[in-house]
Amino acid sequence: MKWKHRLNILVALSTLLIVLVVFWNSPYLWLWIAYIFSNFLLILVFGIVFLRFQYFYPTIFRNIGKEVILTFDDGPDPELTPRILDVLKKHGIHAIFFVIGRKVQEHPEIFQRIIAEGHTIGNHTQNHSLFFAMLNTEKVGKEIDSFSETIKPFLSEKPTIFRPPIGYTNPKIARALKRRRMKIIAWSVRSYDSFKNKEALLDRLVKYTRNSSIVLLHDNLVQTADILEEYILQAKANGIIFANQEHLKKFIHEINK
Repeated sequence: MKWKHRLNILVALSTLLIVLVVFWNSPYLWLWIAYIFSNFLLILVFGIVFLRFQYFYPTIFRNIGKEVILTFDDGPDPELTPRILDVLKKHGIHAIFFVIGRKVQEHPEIFQRIIAEGHTIGNHTQNHSLFFAMLNTEKVGKEIDSFSETIKPFLSEKPTIFRPPIGYTNPKIARALKRRRMKIIAWSVRSYDSFKNKEALLDRLVKYTRNSSIVLLHDNLVQTADILEEYILQAKANGIIFANQEHLKKFIHEINK
């Protein structure tokens, strides 16, 4: 949260002042300055890269109930999202789909199916720019608002939940979200399905899924679609309960209080 960033700045400046006073004539002065600066940068990078650190903005990374919430980023995909929806429907599971506005425009029929089958929609920006974290506050807001305009013909209510592209955040993103009273949904289980082979992906998901987990997946990756049903079956055998539509409604209601 913002106070963490301010505290990091205050600690760095205070330490620097002390070092300048104490070590002004020391040959090690520049080493001390480099040490202070590197620590400041390290904490700052952690704050940008790891949402769970909540450095700039509060994030939700676990469910309030014991049910596991599956989340899917970067769709809708014309081939893989329908496969994933088929599996979810078969097992009576509802998920949060953090869709990209541009892809909704390209595949409106799949987006309509996501809504029709009772899944929850999250804002994943209009274009999912790799440089999203480098945009100024106005452009960040435009990406969020453009998404809302894109889905307006399909969904009357604006999504109140957001997941930043790449999972990075900073003060500009925080300001834009605060103005719109939106919540960041992070995750407690990152599947790394972009990099893992199918066997490793399945093993990781089964191993780390616990009660109340929020699981990060992607519905535009073939390996995710390929292992999803086996993951669900093994997780259920371990006593895991996956969220349904009522669970998700309760989750969204509680975090928006």
